Amino acid sequence: MDESLFGLPALLPFLSMSTTSATNLEHETQAALSELWHTRALEEVQHEPSLIEVPRFFVSRSKEPAPQAVMQLELAKLARSKLRNHMSSLILTPEELEQLWRLLKQHSSLPYAHSIERINYDDFAQVADAMPSRSACCFFSASHFLNFELDSHGRISILHFFQWVRRKNALMQTRAELSRFDSSGCGSLSERELELWVEQIIPTLPVLAELRSEFFPFYKVTAVRKFLFFLDPKHRGRVPLKAMLASPVLHELLEMRRTDIMQEELRHNWFSLPYAEMLYADYLDLDADQNGMLSASELSRYRGSGLTTVFVQRIFQECQTYRNRETGASEIDYKSYLDFVLATTYKGTPEALGYFLRLLDLHKAGGLSSFEVSYFFRAVVEKFEEFGEEPNCTVEDVNDEIFDMVKPLTASVITLADLVNCKVGDTVVGMLSDMHAFWQYDRREQLMGHDAEEAS
Repeated sequence: MDESLFGLPALLPFLSMSTTSATNLEHETQAALSELWHTRALEEVQHEPSLIEVPRFFVSRSKEPAPQAVMQLELAKLARSKLRNHMSSLILTPEELEQLWRLLKQHSSLPYAHSIERINYDDFAQVADAMPSRSACCFFSASHFLNFELDSHGRISILHFFQWVRRKNALMQTRAELSRFDSSGCGSLSERELELWVEQIIPTLPVLAELRSEFFPFYKVTAVRKFLFFLDPKHRGRVPLKAMLASPVLHELLEMRRTDIMQEELRHNWFSLPYAEMLYADYLDLDADQNGMLSASELSRYRGSGLTTVFVQRIFQECQTYRNRETGASEIDYKSYLDFVLATTYKGTPEALGYFLRLLDLHKAGGLSSFEVSYFFRAVVEKFEEFGEEPNCTVEDVNDEIFDMVKPLTASVITLADLVNCKVGDTVVGMLSDMHAFWQYDRREQLMGHDAEEAS
């Protein structure tokens, strides 16, 4: 994706398109604002002379905004509105996309070869002139042409260029849609704003036509949770718009706009209705007392009851919990459960490994020492004993094996970067948290041989 698509560099071509009067008006506005800021700075220095030597680093919020602050907020709101309108005006309509395809085919350049239509820069410029002028800066500059592979005649593929225009146009449209929900204008969306956006696009997704009204709130939570898990791993409560546009999570959601999407694809799509209903049904099955929350004992039954007791305890120590009024026990809600499911489903991703490391790092040291590895694997051994089995290895052997697998930069500590770089981080965290995961690892050679026999 073009990183400068929606940044300051992307605005420069728009400024050059402005009329002379608009440019003069902009200069006058900038000069007036500079004068206002200069006057304010002088008044502050007169009131507090120490500002000359020590800059202000804290401004307390007043209970009632000053009239000047209200004016600034309104000015910022107006500026954001104008920018959104301008961004929306650059988006090509479906009719204009069809026009572009016809023009590209009409101006395809000789010689033809293997039925692959190509176009040189002169003909490309003619297509640009025939298209609406507002599209020139977004799709028809010389740099855009040179982004594609040139053949020996200096031509690019018509099909590749048109596919790129469609993708970029869809990206611009999504960016404009998302910006309407950015109430603060900071370039990011809160959890509530994400839910409002999901609520708006649900009617545009044909595969969600059968979404029941009673399941609607749970679907919104399910959809938004994946964005927060992958795009807000530090739990700041906001998801940057640029991160959303570049994320495969957004692409996975927008895939459901397709009318030709296969049922097999929907089975593995987090945002599909069958998948969301399956997640919620699993949650209800775990909730034995049907109070809408999960206790430690209820979560321990997750997927075959392989999770160790100490690992489940760590989930309830690190995640937000609620006190059960009757039993006094700590419980987690559906959002925390979804975070856990996302971590176990996408165990090899940096975000999931960060989730597991936060649980396994008992001393908040930023990594796992031999103590943590031995402590959590000892609980796996105890889990085997509960099932009447015994692993064919000792705690010390597994400790050494894990450090050999990861090969950490610092020999005594396994950090998040080590787990990500070793490419077996998902295996490591599974070995330390789930009896079934370790069983599969311990018998991997037997399982591979069995699969090979079935394939032959």
